[in-house]
Amino acid sequence: MKRGFVNINNARKGEYKKVIEKIASTGRCPFCKENFVYHKKPIFKRKNGWFLTGVSWPYKNTRCHLMILGEKHREEFAELKKKDFETISYLARWAIKKYKIKGGALAIRFGDTDYTGASVAHLHFHLISPKINKKTKRSKTVNFPIG
Repeated sequence: MKRGFVNINNARKGEYKKVIEKIASTGRCPFCKENFVYHKKPIFKRKNGWFLTGVSWPYKNTRCHLMILGEKHREEFAELKKKDFETISYLARWAIKKYKIKGGALAIRFGDTDYTGASVAHLHFHLISPKINKKTKRSKTVNFPIG
């Protein structure tokens, strides 16, 4: 079932859920350029219609949590072209170097948010690096929900 631009059921609790509920009432995509007003973090870099920014509500146990977003509204993986992946790769490599990310993940959810677990349908990539447990010297688990 198509839910629109945001899926309240997938929003985490607290302030973030309240913001998603407010966005849902507008009927607009919060990641599209003309509606990008709920985001709290600066845009670090732009290239070819894509941009890199911090995550306003990062997941627990992240040392670094960034997003790469396209200015054009897309929800399906098949809408991405070779040039998009080249740009995303450029932005990810830039961020890895800039923020000295020693390891992490680049993740994307696509399609129907009832299947993906995403709270926003607009395609966006998460670049996540976990915190390290000082006692064990191992990474802490970052839960990135899918489904």
